[in-house]
Amino acid sequence: MPQLSRRTAIKLATASSLFLFDRQEQERPPKYVTENAEIKFHSTINYPRRWQQIYQNTLNHFSKKWGRVGPTHVFLIENDDWEETKNAPEKVASLKASQKILRSKFCELHGQDSNGDHLDWSTGNHWSSWSLAPPNVVITMTMSPYRDGEQFVIGPMHEYVHAIQIAFGNAKEAIAGNRMGHALWTGPAWFREGSAVLVAALHAYQNPKLFDQLKGPYTWRQFSAEMNRNLGLYQKAATPIHQGVTHNDWQRLEPQELVYPTIYCGGSIACAWLLKQSGSLTKFMDFFSLVPTLGWQTAFENHFQIKLSAFYKALEQEVNVAQVQNGSGKPKEDWFRFLKTIDS
Repeated sequence: MPQLSRRTAIKLATASSLFLFDRQEQERPPKYVTENAEIKFHSTINYPRRWQQIYQNTLNHFSKKWGRVGPTHVFLIENDDWEETKNAPEKVASLKASQKILRSKFCELHGQDSNGDHLDWSTGNHWSSWSLAPPNVVITMTMSPYRDGEQFVIGPMHEYVHAIQIAFGNAKEAIAGNRMGHALWTGPAWFREGSAVLVAALHAYQNPKLFDQLKGPYTWRQFSAEMNRNLGLYQKAATPIHQGVTHNDWQRLEPQELVYPTIYCGGSIACAWLLKQSGSLTKFMDFFSLVPTLGWQTAFENHFQIKLSAFYKALEQEVNVAQVQNGSGKPKEDWFRFLKTIDS
């Protein structure tokens, strides 16, 4: 999937630069906020009002339910190859000028002294990045709503799950005790991406009103089809999620085109398993509040009541016998049928 591959590359490249902060700043634990945080929007000039409102309404709804963390900044970027813009050449100059201003702001939020010319804001991406000094989560959206409007509902929720992970994983209590051990607090790659995939899709399915301004809601049929597709891709990859934990794992899997089926798809299957044990999405999300004081693995084992090694083993045993449904199987055979009625 080229789009995901590009987003992956950007996220990795951005993340690698964000942890370069001077020694003096390391001495001051970051001040990420895990409640009542500021969420601020930045957009290019004359950004399509309808789509900005859909994105903002989604994020406000989602953060009201799961907590306002941050500071979080959202960049909505229009490009001159968008359908409505390429037919209006008079807009291009002002669009590029506004992008230039936003590029500098993006770098400022990451503590970088740069004009941002190095940033790849080409159409078709949606990703999160972050900084510890100053502490900011930044979500950047360059996808065209005219090509995939659904991503202006599901996409913001996916990226905001990352904001939750970042805010709790880099909270003052966590970093004060382990300033450079970020992976110990934000969790394995498969959990970071898998929980974002699952939570965004499940919340979208459970809240059809989010799609009132689109063609129709995200239905159970779509949700079930996505999860079954993820199961099939994960089974085909034959690479267990415990091989998708670290940054090095990500880099090793990428040339083999295994990042998406292992970390994204496998991660979503793993988080579905954990959600089932939790009994509700609320109980699943309660996990994050334990991370700042316990660290990711201890919080995981305490909250889900299973050792991480035992979880990996149990998951693979179930995945090995699970059958991918293509819509023709009996409902009772669907491994994901519990998601249809699970509490929010």
